[in-house]
Amino acid sequence: MSFKESHLKVVGIGGTLREGSASLGALRRALAAAGEAGAETELLDLRELDLPMYEPGRSLDEYGTGVERLVEELRGADAVLISTAAYHGTLAGVTKNALDFAQFLSGGDHPYFDGKVVGLISTAGGEQAGANATGAMVHVVHALRGVVAPLVVSIPKAWQRADGSGNVTDETYGGRLDALGELVVDLAGGLAARDEEAELAGVAG
Repeated sequence: MSFKESHLKVVGIGGTLREGSASLGALRRALAAAGEAGAETELLDLRELDLPMYEPGRSLDEYGTGVERLVEELRGADAVLISTAAYHGTLAGVTKNALDFAQFLSGGDHPYFDGKVVGLISTAGGEQAGANATGAMVHVVHALRGVVAPLVVSIPKAWQRADGSGNVTDETYGGRLDALGELVVDLAGGLAARDEEAELAGVAG
């Protein structure tokens, strides 16, 4: 673990509006691995947050506590884990809606997800839809200026690989989720160390 990792924060966003969501269970697994790697972690369960639909032009204080918490946690994150179910060939609407609130991070020296490592997870009922959902999330994260982690985890036939509470029971995919959680901490630590070195060099210069 690098010297900065104990100060890193990893925020996980995911789940669906269904109880026992496999995408939420997969997120919990990856986030736990990030915690084991030394990061502070925060889970944002989209079912719990109960976000309204994003409406351009409305101010943040008009949305309520769920949106305020989402934006605050994203603002303070060094890395983000996003987990979605694959619905009809793409990411779930509840996931895309949550990411639209990143518009409130548009100001400052590092707008949106600039400087943040983003790990991606998808779960699907079939064989192929998860890859499509992951591809769509890559486009969204790039539009938000985030750094997509080179390992993505797509779990096909998730109903066979998770229990009734959404916990991943297939250790092949569980191991990949563990690796993703560790990777985002490692990458975020490297970016933080680089930024600190650049800042120190600027002061010295």
